[in-house]
Amino acid sequence: MRICKNNITDQIRDLFDANPLRVPEARIQPLCMLEVHNKKQKYLGEFKFLVKDGFKHSIDIKTAPVSEVSNVKTKKIDFKIGFDILGNFIKAFGLDPAAIGASVKGSGKMAFSFGNVIRKYIDTLELGHILVSNEIKGDSDNIFIADITSKKDVQLALITDVLTSTDFSLSTYKSNETHAEINIPLIQEYLSNIDTKLTIEKVSENEVKFKGNTPLTYAFTCVEINIDPETGKFSRGQWLDNIRSFNGTSVSGTEQIKIPKFMLDDNQANPLLIDF
Repeated sequence: MRICKNNITDQIRDLFDANPLRVPEARIQPLCMLEVHNKKQKYLGEFKFLVKDGFKHSIDIKTAPVSEVSNVKTKKIDFKIGFDILGNFIKAFGLDPAAIGASVKGSGKMAFSFGNVIRKYIDTLELGHILVSNEIKGDSDNIFIADITSKKDVQLALITDVLTSTDFSLSTYKSNETHAEINIPLIQEYLSNIDTKLTIEKVSENEVKFKGNTPLTYAFTCVEINIDPETGKFSRGQWLDNIRSFNGTSVSGTEQIKIPKFMLDDNQANPLLIDF
C-alpha cells in the first residue's frame, strides 16, 4: 500500500534515507539483518549470529534526539486512509483501533505526528574496519545463510540506523477542515479497563497525545552486504558501486566519502510503508 506524500515521510526519507515501517516494532534495531527479495523484506535476526564462531567485537550503538521530525504533523489527509495507517501504530502500542476510532466519529480528515523521536545508529565504517582487520567471515554452514547466498536474486541488508518514538498524537478535522472534537473521556474510560502503560494527554479539543514507555522503531536505514558462499568472506553490496566523494567526483585513495544507504523503495513521490 502506498500513501499520499506528506511532511513526515518526506523528512524521514530525504533527511535520513530511511524506510518507513507500516507497523512499528521494537525488534528492528541496528545490527539486525533483513533478507530482501524483489523489494520484499524478511527479518532474519541479529548480525552476530551471521558470523562464524560468533561476533566477539563490541560496536557502540549511539543515540541522538531528532528534532526535525519530533512532533511534526503530517498533512491533513482523508480520515479513512490516515486511520488505516495509524491503526497499525495503535495496535503496536497494545490498543484496539476500533475503540479509539469510536472517539473520533464524524471526522473527515486527520493528521498525526511522532514525539520523543530518537535516532539509534552504528558507524558503518567502524564495522567495516573490524570485519577486514580481523578476518571475520560469515557462517557458510548456517543453513539459512547457505540458502540465501546460493540465490543471486536475494540480498542481505544490515540495519545501521533506526528512528524510534515512545508517543504519537492524533488530530481530527471535519471535511471542511475545521476542527472535529475528540471524545477524550471515551478514550480514558477504555484505557482504564485494559492493562496498558499507555497514557493520554489532551492537547486541544481536536488533538490527543498517546504516551508509552517502550521505544518502537518506525523507520530504518540499511546497507547491503554480501557473503561469499565458498569462503564466507564479507564484501560490499552493489550499494557501494556508485560511491562519490562530497564534491561529486569519483572516490580514490583516502578521500572522505559519504556511504549511500540501501533503499527498499525508490518511489520518492509516494513512499512505501515497509511490511515485515
